Amino acid sequence: MMKTIEQLWNEYLVDKCSAISTEEERMVAEKAARLHEKVSSMLSREQNEALDKCIASIYESEAFIARKAFLKGCEFAVSFILEANK
Repeated sequence: MMKTIEQLWNEYLVDKCSAISTEEERMVAEKAARLHEKVSSMLSREQNEALDKCIASIYESEAFIARKAFLKGCEFAVSFILEANK
């Protein structure tokens, strides 16, 4: 079962859920891009590289958290359904 849920995450949900689909999401993404450009213009090349590595690490961490939350949510949903059917 866990393999099926992981396959669902890897092959479908990551692509579908990461797509910007609302005005609010678009505005937040644009704000982040503007702030990144502003900060980047204030930093040296070396500082920009360090900032980009930091941002990449944050994205990687967030991806792990989102995946873990999805898997735990699926586990909860299945156990809830099984318990409700007793």
